Amino acid sequence: MRPRAFSLLLLLAGLVFSTPARAFDYTITDMAQGISRHKATWIMPFTWSDAYHSEHSEVVFQFSLKKQIMNTGFHVAYTQKSFWQAYNEHESSPFRETNYNPEIFYRFLPGSPLHRMLGNGSLVNKMGADLGFEHESNGQDMPDSRSWNRFYVTPFYADGNLLAWLKLWYITEDSKDVSTNDSKGSNNPDIADFMGYSEFNIKYQFIGEQLIHLMARGNLREGKGAASLTWSIPVTEGGVFFMVQGFHGYGDSLIDYNREITRVGAGFMLCR
Repeated sequence: MRPRAFSLLLLLAGLVFSTPARAFDYTITDMAQGISRHKATWIMPFTWSDAYHSEHSEVVFQFSLKKQIMNTGFHVAYTQKSFWQAYNEHESSPFRETNYNPEIFYRFLPGSPLHRMLGNGSLVNKMGADLGFEHESNGQDMPDSRSWNRFYVTPFYADGNLLAWLKLWYITEDSKDVSTNDSKGSNNPDIADFMGYSEFNIKYQFIGEQLIHLMARGNLREGKGAASLTWSIPVTEGGVFFMVQGFHGYGDSLIDYNREITRVGAGFMLCR
């Protein structure tokens, strides 16, 4: 067995037989006292893409965490997503792309001054909002450098097994800068044409603690965007979740923000 394949098998075995934890015992309204989950953390050791297949098939993984700032509604968060061509031994199994995504945001929860202004109805009491700023980049040199900065507001609704949110953003002008001498800049001045200005997500848990997560975003005026569907189910009594994910559209990674890609994969989640 090849060393890299053996290492992946050891990693997966460690995930599957890890200590059980309750499945879906949180909502987006969690107030972290220490470091806690932010977005989903997962690894897909097996993916297929129309752009990256055969020996260029990729292991894709993401981890994400957040930290509450003292005892306030402010949080700092960090998410990292990597695309690893682990089976491409002809090129020494390179990491083709990694996206780094730090952010800071304020979370408005029921009982906050914002909610008191909106009222005290049953609908309002299940709603909240995040207001924040984030940076995302791939850490590469020109001409492969990609980055953008966004201010965003994300109203959300959480009710039992249903969680939905709409993220609306403003892209800063410096995200559209391209250096004339190719020494610096983001080299993605038209990123809004492909990524748009909003993203809608909905999660729903049903029989057997299965979870469906649908994401859709895009620029309706340009007719470009992306959608993904992720299904997960607990294994080992909830210690880890088996997952299957499909993606189609633009922005699978920052380097491919303007490239239409289809990707399907299977793997395991540590938190969702």
